Amino acid sequence: MTIEIIQQDFFERCDDGLPKYRRLAETMAHLIESGLLTAGSKLPTHRAMADKLQVTVGTITRAYAEAERRGLVEARVGAGTYVCQSNRPGWVFSYPSQAPDECNFGYNIPPYLDRSAPLAQAMQTLAQQADQLNHLMLYQDPQGLSEHRDVICHWLNRHGILLDPARMHFTSGAQHAIQLVLSVFCRSGDTLLTEQVVYPGFLGLARQMQLNVKAVEMDQQGLIPESLDTACRLYQPRMLYCTPTLQNPTTAVMSRERREAILAVCRRHQVLVIEDDVNGLLPVDAPPPMVNLDSEQVIHFGSLSKCLAPGLRLGYIQVPGKHQDRLNTALHHHCLMISPLLSALACELIHQGDADRLLTAIREDIAQRKLLLDRYLHSYHIQHHAQSFHAWLTLPDNWRLSDFVAAAQAREVIVKSAELFTPPGSTIPQAVRLAISAPHNHDKLEQGLAILAELLAQEPYPDFPL
Repeated sequence: MTIEIIQQDFFERCDDGLPKYRRLAETMAHLIESGLLTAGSKLPTHRAMADKLQVTVGTITRAYAEAERRGLVEARVGAGTYVCQSNRPGWVFSYPSQAPDECNFGYNIPPYLDRSAPLAQAMQTLAQQADQLNHLMLYQDPQGLSEHRDVICHWLNRHGILLDPARMHFTSGAQHAIQLVLSVFCRSGDTLLTEQVVYPGFLGLARQMQLNVKAVEMDQQGLIPESLDTACRLYQPRMLYCTPTLQNPTTAVMSRERREAILAVCRRHQVLVIEDDVNGLLPVDAPPPMVNLDSEQVIHFGSLSKCLAPGLRLGYIQVPGKHQDRLNTALHHHCLMISPLLSALACELIHQGDADRLLTAIREDIAQRKLLLDRYLHSYHIQHHAQSFHAWLTLPDNWRLSDFVAAAQAREVIVKSAELFTPPGSTIPQAVRLAISAPHNHDKLEQGLAILAELLAQEPYPDFPL
């Protein structure tokens, strides 16, 4: 029935002057909007559709790709092409609710610490320097003040991240850095590669910019070089986006050898690497970031959100030297400049030694939270790391993913479904992400973990349709 509906609308549009592949894409868009093609409907095979519409298989391939780019359909590996669910979970996280009895494992934020004293001291120091304060209130170069870049790069270098202050730019956090990179280096319809499950904020931006995202297989260390090589040959991507350290959501950490192998594949295929290092400062002994290994192959960005405070909204980015001017121009067009008052505040926290003290306090708090995680969920398949804000829990076979998420929510425990982290067309793992850093205190964390352990141990009630 589906193919006849498409055929009728397609031939009714024969006078619209559009190329046939676009006419078919418009046909699908109209039928979906009108409700004649419903969410979850499987589209005919390329050959069957080509025969019915009297066009080539190549035309159908282009039409399906155009419809996928618009978010109308999704290709599922080995299963065909389906109309997208209009009510599927979005690739945007809402802020955790403040219901008093709720335990929210959803939002990957630093643990709650009292930052008021160091922040007050830093602001007081700035306020006492009238000339400097007035200077901070003026327009600055989009790249940021050189003295601020010197301070923050020196601090990052001490922690093993070798950035060049002459090439580094400030951003309004890591999400802004991703947006900058995609706007500068990609165009609508480009293909990007990423991990099998990935940070939803990246997926949201890629979808907004109408980019095609293809997943690459992973193991316990993250991206598999052989799978990346195959994907590069198959899709000819513009770029690779990955998180080598404390990957979100799996917590995988690439070894130095794995990072070098990934870089070798990308050099061979002339694919730039976007290195998301937002968690790079959290581990005590992380392998060197990819930018240390090849700064001309890597676009590196990070943020002070995880290690200092999300409210600073201060990130940083470094691109290969030949792209420096393009990034500077894009930053100017985006926002003219990043607030120099925020970068000055971060520099004061570093000068006072509070940046290191806060980072240490965060690591110590997470270590205590991980002990609770191990106590309650040690019997289950769970990936985690000593300094990670989150853990990746694979569900037992008796639980369906949607049922478990709903059962947890019914007990006022919020977890994030693997569906949020899965690129379009990829198989959704039976897993949830637990942000153990999010509960306000250890008592609330323990309460939530106890409920999850209780749910995992029980048999879900079957729901048989009549």
